[in-house]
Amino acid sequence: MPADLVPDAPSRRYAVFLRGVNVGGVTVRMAELRELLAELPVSDVATVLASGNVTCSSALEPAALKGSVERALGARFGYTAWVIVVGAAELGAITASVPPPPPPPPGGTGVQGVQGVHTYVTLFTGTAELAAFLEDARSADLHPAVLTGGTAIGWFSPRGQSTEVPLARLLARTRYAATSTTRNINTLGRVLRLLA
Repeated sequence: MPADLVPDAPSRRYAVFLRGVNVGGVTVRMAELRELLAELPVSDVATVLASGNVTCSSALEPAALKGSVERALGARFGYTAWVIVVGAAELGAITASVPPPPPPPPGGTGVQGVQGVHTYVTLFTGTAELAAFLEDARSADLHPAVLTGGTAIGWFSPRGQSTEVPLARLLARTRYAATSTTRNINTLGRVLRLLA
């Protein structure tokens, strides 16, 4: 039995978000990922899309599950793996607290509004990591919405420009690689449906 597993502990539902897979030369096929996770103290493993979104049940605490998944990924696929683990209720609260997209500018058509933007959520490994990012964001006059729980932000991007907006460029800095990952709000909705 793994040292992190408490005997007879109740199983909890989790979302596990992998960062940086299937881009930049790191290929993790979802069938292989499900097979790998089946070797860990988890059950009910399912994947969403091909970008490293997993749902599972485990009696491990979030930090222990994170460490187990990262070690297993590194050993199997030969890269430094970073994942973020979020409980089902926590992810539901985060997603529910995302504000609506901003309205289009007065008198203009713009690219904003419900049809003109994508909504994103960036998840951080903890409140301290989010606080460090927010300090950098404020220095750049960026003010993303801090979501319920204090470990995630919500933000918007015109369609087709999700890597070009200033907030996305700030998140792309190497210092945030190990502590954050971003998902479209629609992806989070699909993950939550699997967690239900």
